[in-house]
Amino acid sequence: MKKIVGVCSIVFLVLFCDGVEAQILKKLQRKVEDKLAQKAADKVQEEAEKSLDTILNADAMVMAYGKNKVEAALVPNSYAFSWQYSLEIQSGSEKAMIVDYFLEPNAEYFGFKMRDSQEMFVLIDNKNKLIITTFKQESKKVAIASKIPDYSGKIEKENEKENEAFSYKTLPNKIIRGYNCKGIQATSKDFTMVFYYTNEAEVSFSDLFSAQQKQKNPAVLKSYFKPGDKPLMMTTSMKDLKNQGQIRTMTCISLDKKASSFVKSDYTFL
Repeated sequence: MKKIVGVCSIVFLVLFCDGVEAQILKKLQRKVEDKLAQKAADKVQEEAEKSLDTILNADAMVMAYGKNKVEAALVPNSYAFSWQYSLEIQSGSEKAMIVDYFLEPNAEYFGFKMRDSQEMFVLIDNKNKLIITTFKQESKKVAIASKIPDYSGKIEKENEKENEAFSYKTLPNKIIRGYNCKGIQATSKDFTMVFYYTNEAEVSFSDLFSAQQKQKNPAVLKSYFKPGDKPLMMTTSMKDLKNQGQIRTMTCISLDKKASSFVKSDYTFL
C-alpha cells in the first residue's frame, strides 16, 4: 500500500499540487484514521451498527491534529468556490469511491469531501498554511483548524527517488468530457501508469500553489509540462505489476460550474 501511495503522489505532484500538499493529505488521512481506528476498536461491540460519522467525534479529531491546532481567529471569514470537480477512484473489485473537490480559479485554496461521508469537509488554504476540517457533532456544526506542517525537505527527497524509477512516453491525444487531453505513460519495474490531463479547463490544482514556483517538476517531465501550464487530470489507470496485475483507476466523472462557500460563522470551532 505504501508503494501505491507513492506512485499516486507522482500524479498529484504534476497535476494536482506540488507533492507537499499531496503529503499533507496523506498525513491528515493517516492521523485521523489512526485515532479513529483505536476509538472504533474500543467501541466495536456497542457501535457495530453505527456509521463512521458517529465514531468520528470531536475528541478523535482534536487528538488527530495535536500540536498543529490553531485558533479560529486565524481562519478567514469565508471561502468561495465556483467549480466542482468530481473524481471516481476504483481499486480492483472494491466499491468505487467518489471525491468531490471544490475549486475557485486563481485561488490558493480548495475544499474536498468523500461523497459517502457527507458530514465531513476538508479545506486546505495554502496561502495561510491552514487545514480546516468540518463535521457534525450530534446536531451541531463544528470545525477544527490546524497549521500545515512543513514537509518540503522530506518530500523533495522522496519525489526524487520515486521519479528516478520511472520512464515516460507520450500517448496520442484524446477528447475526454469535451476537453482535449494529452496522455503520458509512466513505467517502472512495479507499475505501469497511464494518465490524461487537459490544459483547457478554467480551474486547475496548479493555480493553488503559485507561491511555491521554486519547486520544479522532475527534469524528465520538463518536455511535457511547460511554464504556465495548468493541467487538470481527467483519467489515470495504474497497473500493479507485482500484485497480479491489479488495476486502480481515477476518473473525472464531472467538472461543473457550481457555486458554494464555506462561512466561518456557521461553525463552532474546537
